[in-house]
Amino acid sequence: MNSLKDALKTLLEPSYAPFLVSSLYLRLTPESRADQKYLKVFKNMVKAQKANLEKRNLSREVFDSVLEDFQKMEAFVGDPENLKSCGAIAIFSCSSKNVFVPVKLPYAYRDRLMVSVNPLVREIAAIDEELGRIGVVLLDRKHIRFFLMDFESIVEVSDFLEPLATRSHRFHSGGAALKGAQGTFKYSIPSRASSPNMVQHSMGEYRFHMRIQEEKHRIFKIANDALMEAWKESKFDKLVIGSLREDIKDIESHLHTYLLERLVGYVRLNPSEANEQEIREKVLDLLWQKDREQEESLINQLRSLEGEGLAVSGLSKTLEQLYVGNVKTLLVADSFEKPGFYCPQSNLPTLKPECPVDGEVPYPVEDVVDEIIELALEERASVEVIIREDLQKKLDGVGALLRWRI
Repeated sequence: MNSLKDALKTLLEPSYAPFLVSSLYLRLTPESRADQKYLKVFKNMVKAQKANLEKRNLSREVFDSVLEDFQKMEAFVGDPENLKSCGAIAIFSCSSKNVFVPVKLPYAYRDRLMVSVNPLVREIAAIDEELGRIGVVLLDRKHIRFFLMDFESIVEVSDFLEPLATRSHRFHSGGAALKGAQGTFKYSIPSRASSPNMVQHSMGEYRFHMRIQEEKHRIFKIANDALMEAWKESKFDKLVIGSLREDIKDIESHLHTYLLERLVGYVRLNPSEANEQEIREKVLDLLWQKDREQEESLINQLRSLEGEGLAVSGLSKTLEQLYVGNVKTLLVADSFEKPGFYCPQSNLPTLKPECPVDGEVPYPVEDVVDEIIELALEERASVEVIIREDLQKKLDGVGALLRWRI
């Protein structure tokens, strides 16, 4: 599969007129992969698109090209081998121009299938920008590994053992340097002051526990120093820490402010055994979970700002603000769908069969929300899809946080 740069170059170079380009975004979450539910989703979208295409008065040549696109897409997503190691897939096809470009994605906003005069690649660009570059550090008692992850790949940058993070057997700290001296120093507890069941601890045990604390702080400090050097060199946008240590969050007291600002969270991984694919999946799962945690905050923010004129709810009000470029963040309920129309010359979705340009004839679309997302991306607005069902009920289909007060 081509790199993102090569894929975009292939898609954006040719002129597709008079033919159309089919653009597919298909989510491949664990739930949708069960029993290949994504195939049913895809086939339903194809069925709806075919019905709409028949209303667009397309030439037979153009119509047949799009139908061939759908057949190629179905053959591709029908093979599980093509869908490995990704959270979503984007496919762009124009059969008459011999263009068929699949792109593996970490995630997708919604399941969308659209037919337009150009490939709709803005979502790919938006996801690439949102994901950014992620630094992933894995550590245990003496092992540190560092990875850089982005839209396309994950690469191990460094892997080393901390040579001083070693200790001898339990309660005999010091190893060969103190050989023969173990247990020499002990606490002396007068018998008259001690309970019959009191355990008398040795100096060796005290040293052992102090050595554990020393090792912990030393390895955390080394990890911070290594991360700072990596950040200076690569300027990663997010930081994820992986470990099986129960005290791993204590590392935050050692992290530089710059690193703390970028810390997203923690994943459970064994540094000695984790491979790149496992790390990538764990990190993407963490980011997905963080997005779900932010949904309630976004809904509360929408409600709060709506009274101040800095947010709107509902499809028609959101469209009005999109028309004037006033949407900063578009909120969309995952299950919300609404038929509408699309104006091909002005590139505007509408709820009525009317266009702002005289003489422009809109065509019907099965789900106008898909076109609204595309318009928001065109205006450089961020898109947040609300997945939690309880929060979807609090959102009137769609809503928007605005750039300026209305």
